[in-house]
Amino acid sequence: MRDKKKKFIESDYERLHTRVFEADIDEDEINQIIDVRTKCLYVTKTIDSGFVREVETYPTYLKSEMPKEWKIKKNKETQRNLNNKNAQKNFIRKINTNFADGDFFITFTYSNENLPKDHKQAKKDIQNFIRRIKRLISKKKLDVELKYIYVTEHSEGSKGIRCHHHMIMNSVLTMEEIEKAWKLGRRNNIRKLDTDELWLTGLATYLSKDPKGKKRWCSSKNLNEPRITRNHSKFSKKKINNMVRFRDLVKEEMEKANPGYVFIDHEIYLNEHNGKPYIYARMRKYKE
Repeated sequence: MRDKKKKFIESDYERLHTRVFEADIDEDEINQIIDVRTKCLYVTKTIDSGFVREVETYPTYLKSEMPKEWKIKKNKETQRNLNNKNAQKNFIRKINTNFADGDFFITFTYSNENLPKDHKQAKKDIQNFIRRIKRLISKKKLDVELKYIYVTEHSEGSKGIRCHHHMIMNSVLTMEEIEKAWKLGRRNNIRKLDTDELWLTGLATYLSKDPKGKKRWCSSKNLNEPRITRNHSKFSKKKINNMVRFRDLVKEEMEKANPGYVFIDHEIYLNEHNGKPYIYARMRKYKE
């Protein structure tokens, strides 16, 4: 049982852990570097985003056992990188949580005469489009809320900015009605979403990657948040160390601990200072 009087704190585990590939290290080396003397408590964080489940198992340490260099660094660059990583994860998880097969992925472009002069104008353009869609939903007396998330990508040019919008939207209207509501360009692309093993992770990752220009994203306020839980007893230290030593056990242990989910893939990282492992796995809800 965990001693509640002892405070365990999290380190910046993504910075301190180095990814290990199966070909990088053998069992004897793992046995040598895993430091069983360091006091730590393993936490298993589960993130449910619709049909996709992510499982992160990582160590937390007693404050007295944690060297200064392990602690989360509070400088601007580190914080900015951490914020960017978290924003990308949040973006992907929100898409997986709120959208499904049959919803729409749309790219809105501008004709040359309608190019926005700056990002402020581009934002106004897409917001005007959203207002038109909402008015149409109201006019048709549809008992459904509009859900959307969009990315505006632009690059600077001599004649202003080159800009387009990518939007994922629930299928409350027809494709024709949506295309007609965008007044500023004709070469638009709209298609129905088609999920795969990782639901919409591939599309969401593509939309969230750093572009040549700049990207900014926004969403409707009615999107559901992914469900995050933490557990301090899901995996024992022995099971965790065995999963690191014998990779085939990761699938077995993850599916045993997450009934109703099918294992997809995993990554294992080792702490640079004491060899403590961090395990990240992705799973999908079982569908008959």
